Amino acid sequence: MKKLFLFLSFSLFLCASAHALPLLGFYKTVDDRTGNAKAVVKLYECAGLMCGRIVALFDKTGSYIEETISNPVRVAEKLAEKPHLDGLDILWHMEWSERSQEFSGGRIMDPMDGRTYRARIWQDRNDPGLLNVRGMIGPFGRTQVWQNMEISALPEDLQNLDISDWEVVIRN
Repeated sequence: MKKLFLFLSFSLFLCASAHALPLLGFYKTVDDRTGNAKAVVKLYECAGLMCGRIVALFDKTGSYIEETISNPVRVAEKLAEKPHLDGLDILWHMEWSERSQEFSGGRIMDPMDGRTYRARIWQDRNDPGLLNVRGMIGPFGRTQVWQNMEISALPEDLQNLDISDWEVVIRN
């Protein structure tokens, strides 16, 4: 009986640790000031936590995807080394809390100025296809609403994107 209990306990532990993080996928970022689509961010698992990388950029009007990680053009002017915006990690070390049903504890970077902020991410209660993404300094912050994107709505190179060897790159 004791062996059965240990086996069941171990099995439950393996099942619990094998669960994928929630909310991973592709999201369209929307500028909270203009309402225009800006980028596509891939939320992915990094060492048991959640990270986010820009994989595509919209044109200035937010009407269509102008460039992707396969053909990067624009650069992050304010960051050292001026890396391409496509391929830039902007979220890292976000930990899922089952109790509060949100990610927190990590950082988010504004790719336009290179500043980083504490971050929280949670699913919208009224629309599960929306994420509230909040960057904060102390009690003050700003929230953007990101929209889930279906893979079929993405350019072909993103539909087949291989993230198996991605490791988060934190830039200053």
